Amino acid sequence: MKLKITTTLLLVSYLTACGGTTPAPASLQNQQGQQGQNTETPEEPTPVSPNIDSVDMKSRVDDSSNKLGMGANGALAFDIDKTRGEFVIMLPMPQGVVFTPSGTFNKYPDISFTPMFDGTGKMKMAVRVPIKYILKGITTVPAGRLPNGDLLPAMPAGQNELPSLALSFPSQNNTKINLYIGLSAVGLFMTLPDKAALPLPINITVPIKNSDKSRTFGYLTYVNAKNGHQPGLFISTVVPPEFARILEDHFGL
Repeated sequence: MKLKITTTLLLVSYLTACGGTTPAPASLQNQQGQQGQNTETPEEPTPVSPNIDSVDMKSRVDDSSNKLGMGANGALAFDIDKTRGEFVIMLPMPQGVVFTPSGTFNKYPDISFTPMFDGTGKMKMAVRVPIKYILKGITTVPAGRLPNGDLLPAMPAGQNELPSLALSFPSQNNTKINLYIGLSAVGLFMTLPDKAALPLPINITVPIKNSDKSRTFGYLTYVNAKNGHQPGLFISTVVPPEFARILEDHFGL
């Protein structure tokens, strides 16, 4: 018995001195071999498509230097009602301008307008447009310009003519509303009574940006009176392609 133990110790010492290694037991070798054969490459996680919650077009007027003289800096101008599937355009009104009618556009009863007040008590003109019209556009109505004949100012999609829906309110200082809808772009023009004209020698435009001001979605422009036409305010925005794709998928357009 002592002879066997001595022989084993000498063999281990010899292998160690020669840089060799002691082989694993056969049973362990078999287990390792089976593990190597059964090893599978883990599957890559399925990428998750952006959902409706990632769409944030809440944007505000960026006029910190008060170029327009309206005190509209920070006013919420655009948002999306994800429950009703509507794009909400909110046009800030100058001090003293009051607009009370509410209703819908002729032949498009699902496009509605109404006055509203923000948290500071300032009035806005709000228009709610179903997302389908903005993402797909409207081609059944004629294209139009501003009431004074000018091309649309500071339109993200470029100065041009877009399909236009118009309403007039003679009892409200002859106020006119023109809604312009292009492919992934929308604009709203509202006339102002002469007494509410801003003391600006030229048309002035300020950007409308997202919450952290990293992106410009649209513009707010004051349009001076011209050729007997009343002054007014024009607001515009564009729906970025990446948002449009998500909205189309979500609402099945």
